[in-house]
Amino acid sequence: MHSSPAASTLYSRRRARAARRNRVPDWVWGAGLGVLALFFVGAFFAVREISGGGDGSCDGPLAPLAGGEITAEAFVNEEEALTRVISMLTLGDRPGAEAAFFGPVHAFTHNVDPPLRERDGDAAKELCEAVILMENAFAVNISSSRVALHVDLVRTLLRDAAETLGYPRPE
Repeated sequence: MHSSPAASTLYSRRRARAARRNRVPDWVWGAGLGVLALFFVGAFFAVREISGGGDGSCDGPLAPLAGGEITAEAFVNEEEALTRVISMLTLGDRPGAEAAFFGPVHAFTHNVDPPLRERDGDAAKELCEAVILMENAFAVNISSSRVALHVDLVRTLLRDAAETLGYPRPE
């Protein structure tokens, strides 16, 4: 059974009208893409501000944060604190891990940079890059196990930093 050309044309017109009625207007798509672009630009600047890396480069030291002195005891405390953060992440307590990290523990990762940079610029740059990666890992939605890997790298680099600065290596 063949339909007549008139019936086919009428059917096509009905489909076209139905498609226009159900179609999302172009301005909605444009506005949505604009909001999405603004979100990504804002997220970039927020992560950059959180990291304290300024231009995202570790050619200079991390921005200092309010915190205590760099001592052998401080390195031991940092070791214990980062071990707790990793444990919380392993157990799936990401909010607890973030709360445990951001504060004195986070400040220490920034404040150890200048004295380490005086002794070993390459080690300080490596630590700086690892700290920024860790901060960014906390800031975005990646798995807790991946965040824990970043925290563990920083913990290892801080152990090395303690030795470079003349303190016993915390374990």
